Amino acid sequence: MPVTASAAPASGPTMPVEFDLSRYQPVDPASYRALAYADNGGGFLRAGRWLCRIGPTYRYVGCQGTPATAPRDVRGAAISGDQQGPWWVPGWSNYRFGAPSGFRAPTLPVGKRVTLAGVTCTAPRPDTVACRTGARALILTSGWHKFFFPSGDTAHSNNPAPTYLPPRLRYWNQLPATPAPPR
Repeated sequence: MPVTASAAPASGPTMPVEFDLSRYQPVDPASYRALAYADNGGGFLRAGRWLCRIGPTYRYVGCQGTPATAPRDVRGAAISGDQQGPWWVPGWSNYRFGAPSGFRAPTLPVGKRVTLAGVTCTAPRPDTVACRTGARALILTSGWHKFFFPSGDTAHSNNPAPTYLPPRLRYWNQLPATPAPPR
């Protein structure tokens, strides 16, 4: 019986450009961390229209705003300690994106990244924010969103139909293992 070459296995996910950290220059995280007692050591940033809170606990992040693909009556999305999410934050929730003290979140410039409490956020383009914990991540733009989560996971909100996403992000919901996640 002749031996035939089998089809090449499907390649795994490639790192979305939003999380290819070699593309982004790091910034000093100190200016993004609120020092007031009321803010409990949390970090805050703006990227375009998005207001994001990092921490205060390790690998927690949430960003306020609603892309066109978000469900009705949500205020933003959050990841909980790299264990759950990204989840949509419902409008009735008491989740707080801004600093209780009134700390003014600095703007993360386009092409930069900041890492705080096991979360790295980038500003890949004007009016786009992307934040990654370990195996979970989110990208928010005015026109669409994309959530990433471990294979087989059910503790997250859904992604939009692939037709609403850029072609490069339609087929994978997991981040590759390399490069290593933020610390």
